[in-house]
Amino acid sequence: MTESLAAFQSRLGRALRGQATCPINPDSQGYRFTMTVRRSWCEQRSIIAARAILKLTPDGGKSLVQEYVDHGGGLAWFQAIESEKFLSFLSSRLPDPSHALAICRMSQALAHARRGSSIFKPPDLRVARGPIVHGSHAALVWLYSDPGTVMAAMNAGHLPPLGPPSHAVLFAPGIPALFREATELEVMLWNTLAITEAPPTLVDDLLREGVLMYRPDGSC
Repeated sequence: MTESLAAFQSRLGRALRGQATCPINPDSQGYRFTMTVRRSWCEQRSIIAARAILKLTPDGGKSLVQEYVDHGGGLAWFQAIESEKFLSFLSSRLPDPSHALAICRMSQALAHARRGSSIFKPPDLRVARGPIVHGSHAALVWLYSDPGTVMAAMNAGHLPPLGPPSHAVLFAPGIPALFREATELEVMLWNTLAITEAPPTLVDDLLREGVLMYRPDGSC
């Protein structure tokens, strides 16, 4: 039975993604050219997803991009999804600690807070809601130098020496710019969630920003 054109095209597309046997000679010039173009496209999409972070790696991220594409990366329909996948990949492979990993985690946290901003509504603080937990779209990320210094150094092509984690940045959907530096007291509260020991005004402000939230089921 002769295969339909649609079926042939579908099988060819799956073969290009490594999901099926190739319906044509895989050593043919046309197929090899298509694979080359496809790989270049996947690599460029990956680079766009994390260009600033890749600049901080020893070889400009070339080996990381190649490994990511080798594992099927670069094929997401939407760039936002591709960015999320690639950042997750990078976060498991970048040196810890490093400026590159800190920027990667900041990028992940910013994207997460941005997604939450479309649905976030500050709670009604006049009504008791029960236990308080971390916000579902919130994160705290440590940097190893002043954030402004790190960003300026990235633009200049060099980074400050890696020191101890010294600057904490909060990300949450209710923060006007989606992120800001955290105070020492806020870091302590984030790490311990000792709500009863914290100033009520501080807890209220963090609830309004989405840094903290009432546990959805209200259970202890």
